[in-house]
Amino acid sequence: MADLNDIVINISMLTKALSVQGFALPLILGSKVDGNVLQGVYAEYAELSEMTEAGFLTTDSEYKMAAMMFAQSPCPETIAVYCRDSEVAIDTALAALIVNHNDWYALLITERDATSLALAGTWALSNEKIFIGCSSAITALTGRNNNREAYLIHDKAADYPEAAWVGMCLPKDIGSITWKWKCPTGVSASSFTTTELNQIRTGHGQTFSKRSGVVYSNEGITTGGEYIDNMMSRDYVKARLGEALFNLQIKNDKIPFDNTGFAMIESTMREVFKDCGENGIIAKVVTEDDAELSDEGVYMYKITIPERSDISATDRAARNIPGIKFSLTVAGAVHNMTVNGTIEV
Repeated sequence: MADLNDIVINISMLTKALSVQGFALPLILGSKVDGNVLQGVYAEYAELSEMTEAGFLTTDSEYKMAAMMFAQSPCPETIAVYCRDSEVAIDTALAALIVNHNDWYALLITERDATSLALAGTWALSNEKIFIGCSSAITALTGRNNNREAYLIHDKAADYPEAAWVGMCLPKDIGSITWKWKCPTGVSASSFTTTELNQIRTGHGQTFSKRSGVVYSNEGITTGGEYIDNMMSRDYVKARLGEALFNLQIKNDKIPFDNTGFAMIESTMREVFKDCGENGIIAKVVTEDDAELSDEGVYMYKITIPERSDISATDRAARNIPGIKFSLTVAGAVHNMTVNGTIEV
């Protein structure tokens, strides 16, 4: 499970946090054979017409996936597409891509086979992205245990239902949405048996089901068993916290190495956590028990900042503050409920 109490923030002059816009930007990784005009091209598109003008055919997988995303309401403002050389491995292509194009978050691929899905998911795990894959084979879930990949298993995988799912969920503010119970436009229900559905759930996969005439997604989890929205909340907190602390250093002549300077750091962190609370990422304090997990009484988080006198001479000489800690509780969402009642006559 993703541990929001153990996020390590490393601030570097060369580190750029993922932008707020970047969290809403999906990347479709396609492939083209040698000589194709689109091979090796990265571009961001706001409309399908821009893709056809660039050289995509309406029969191309990349175009079909983008069409599924743009069909949602709301839908992504822009969609990034990169067509790798079909002879270059998925992880190799992605490693080269992010050198110059890294402000995107959710990864989708045109391939449906288990080997390609595993390559993309493993790469996402190492690079703090979220991969949403799709296959018609339940066996694609075998051996997968990764909190940065979610597999949608669907007998109509060639229709790219995961693109519709991403197109509906990704534009929403992080903290405002769970990926379960979503009803994207243009998606049909799978036709798996009850036994097969149980296999999918046991393998931490999901599909689209139909009930009372409504087609909806379940379960909104990664193959590692964590909820997708929890992973996104974790990444958002880390990005905004890293960005805020970096800006604190940049915009001040210096942060004094004393309790006054430490208070500046604490204040900066609290502003980030307040924003996350207002956005629905961090749970609100409602009860006395909730208050035990808060040091301000509004949202369920705590910050620990050391005193200067508690810091060793070695760390002071190195201008290093160890022991800055925080804990927070994510707001989460209701996925299931149990209702008990009696009826009298």
